[in-house]
Amino acid sequence: MYAVIKTGGKQYKVAAGDKIRVEQMPANIGAEVTIDQVLAVGAGDQFSVGAPLVAGATVSATVLSQGRHDKVRIFKMRRRKHYQKHQGHRQNYTELFVSRIASPLGETTAEVPALQAAADDLERIEGIGPKIGQILAKAGITTFAQLADTSVEKLKALLAAAGSRFVSHDPTTWPEQAKLAAAGDWDAFEKLTDELVAGKRQ
Repeated sequence: MYAVIKTGGKQYKVAAGDKIRVEQMPANIGAEVTIDQVLAVGAGDQFSVGAPLVAGATVSATVLSQGRHDKVRIFKMRRRKHYQKHQGHRQNYTELFVSRIASPLGETTAEVPALQAAADDLERIEGIGPKIGQILAKAGITTFAQLADTSVEKLKALLAAAGSRFVSHDPTTWPEQAKLAAAGDWDAFEKLTDELVAGKRQ
């Protein structure tokens, strides 16, 4: 069985057991959310389309994580006017695990996977990618609070020890970003990261 749902102004086709990233929802990790805006439901050769919603149909999902997509670069220029403008934007998302679809056509469920606890998503820090995240994890740095308490000198030493390909990365702003993230001050965090390119101030 599958369903077509609407959330955050967008439509998604989902089935029990799917993981999807939707527009950010105000929910904690591990919380269960119910989406009642179900536009269509299909099961085998049966298909039901709502007008606009399918009556009695709901989709239940568990919040796996809250994160941000890769930064989109925006560049504006007016030729012969000496005008250039650089801007960046990282859209917030909520990752969901679809655990149950209930509708007049029937019901289907999937077991929610075990959630990883404790560790923060350090890739939310501008300038940190999967490889550097692994380097930090090996050094025992897995949370925003730990990163905020790590000196820039130690971070540079970790990058240098990981190989020449990482030496060019500048961790100067990482503790500053991590401090805001650890405090939950996401407005200030987003304002800061929007001013950065690869973690560096311009």
